[in-house]
Amino acid sequence: MEEVVLQLKDATYRHSVYAPLPFKPWRRIRGQGIFSANLSLHKGTILGLVGPNGAGKTTLLRMMAGILPLQAGSVHDADEHSGTVISDERLRHMVGHMPEQVRWQGRNTVRNALLGIGEMRQVSESRIDGLLKLVGLQSRIDSPLNELSQGMRQRLTLAAALLGSPKILLLDEPLNGLDPVAAAAFIVLLGKLTEKGVSIVLSSHQVEGLVEIIDRLALMHRGQILAEGTMLEVAKHLNLDKKTEITGEGDAPDFSKYTVEYKSIEIEQYSNNWKAVLPNSGPGLLKKLVNDEFEIISWKDRQPNVIEMLCAATGQSVEDVGLEVSSTAVLPLRTFRGEEE
Repeated sequence: MEEVVLQLKDATYRHSVYAPLPFKPWRRIRGQGIFSANLSLHKGTILGLVGPNGAGKTTLLRMMAGILPLQAGSVHDADEHSGTVISDERLRHMVGHMPEQVRWQGRNTVRNALLGIGEMRQVSESRIDGLLKLVGLQSRIDSPLNELSQGMRQRLTLAAALLGSPKILLLDEPLNGLDPVAAAAFIVLLGKLTEKGVSIVLSSHQVEGLVEIIDRLALMHRGQILAEGTMLEVAKHLNLDKKTEITGEGDAPDFSKYTVEYKSIEIEQYSNNWKAVLPNSGPGLLKKLVNDEFEIISWKDRQPNVIEMLCAATGQSVEDVGLEVSSTAVLPLRTFRGEEE
């Protein structure tokens, strides 16, 4: 079993928002935030924190980094039974936090910028030079910050997050603004860090390609963690079965002739080919399609994807999950076990 390096137990933080009354113009109440989050981080693994905009991902990362103090609950340095409760100050020593955007600007060089930050944490110059080499900026140490590309700025932010040799690295939308080549290089770098035992939490609302790089998944919605575990564990808990994906040339078949579940089949018709996703392929379906002279290009089973899991966990459609503007409520439409709140 993988070693637990950090555990949140009923962790809660809700932002203070203005709610003025006629005779209380500065009145504040608790609004959106994180409500009773339970989450375990495992050594040398990447946890994907997924949810729509406004789900509370950034707030949760700031709580885990010790930036936002817990209003309820606790944080342990291992699992709840063997670990001890740790303070916000100690969290800040254990955790490296990479915000979504850092504005590296000016004529200062890459190395001098990192030296200035490292001086506050009493980090040696050799350690800083090693970090710049690790993140692939060794050849740009004398380059002005103004001349860095977006990918280089992300690498520099990562180097700053690694200054204290953290056991845990929190990345808030780290792939935003990166081209495919830069994103691929960044992912390779994350793999090197996990090999050194660093635990990584990667927050994102962009789910394409996420499955290939994460070890575990946590689904968030309206301030709560609805499900957490490996992809297979989350799918099982949400009662999601694998599906059959078929692609072919020409026009798509009329699946009502082949299966009684045709209404739940997702079909995409393109100019000269098609794709269908079936909840259950049924015995002999491939043979029937071939006998009816349909040109089948591929036939494969696939596990439920992240979007399907998020829809199942929230009880919402793809459109509602992706485009929803959160209200002041912090509770989800559905709990992890599927009961309405």
